[in-house]
Amino acid sequence: MIRSYAVLALIPLIATADVKPRTVSPDPLSAAEIQDQMDQAKIDYQEGLRFASSETTRSNWPEAAQLFRKAAQAGYAPAQYELARLYADGLGVERDLKQAAFWYRKAADQGEAEAQNNLGALYAKGRGVRRSDSQAAHWYGLAAAQNDPEATSNLGAMYLRGRGVKRDLTQAFQLFLRAAQMGYPAAQNNLALMYANGQGVGRDFVWAYVWLELASKKISGAEQLRDAVGKEMTAEQIGHAQALAIRKAEEIAANQK
Repeated sequence: MIRSYAVLALIPLIATADVKPRTVSPDPLSAAEIQDQMDQAKIDYQEGLRFASSETTRSNWPEAAQLFRKAAQAGYAPAQYELARLYADGLGVERDLKQAAFWYRKAADQGEAEAQNNLGALYAKGRGVRRSDSQAAHWYGLAAAQNDPEATSNLGAMYLRGRGVKRDLTQAFQLFLRAAQMGYPAAQNNLALMYANGQGVGRDFVWAYVWLELASKKISGAEQLRDAVGKEMTAEQIGHAQALAIRKAEEIAANQK
């Protein structure tokens, strides 16, 4: 083995290894240039949506992906969210959950509620990221604070199961109630089960029936659960519950306008 230190005395004092090339930082963009960049990103995003919603969508997904990517790289949060969705579903790009998580995080950091919810779901399932219930609860919580119904329901499920947070049936009930009143079917179904089982609230078959009646419009199996609850009720109670369900549906519809 040749020992390099034997010739060190012959090397000049100014070694080439110490000479570092100067790096020139680009001039920062002016406020006007930043605004122009963001305006273009919004145009690219809208054009991407047009391709994504086209009647010939399948052949247009790659174009949508390119436009979303361009806008996402410029820092436009809605485009970052849409690009993440394409990666998650493999539309216009090869399916890549790590890339989906990357772009969801970019959008989530800018406050996009749906991105926060979807990022939370990836953490809850360990898809594209290392599974972390605490991270899932964190991102669900941020989205729920913005009244995202799905995230609110998902956070309720975390409290119900004690995942990432201390198990708290009362908190779970309150979160399911909030999401149910926003019209989210899964929350309506879960809320009904809490009423039926007396979890986080006193047992109440009437309200269990009400929420299962509403959930049955969208949730498979909710109708059978409603009928099972109905067997524990009198005909008068069922009639009362049906009337309440109609009023509750009207209330929810009015709040969504």
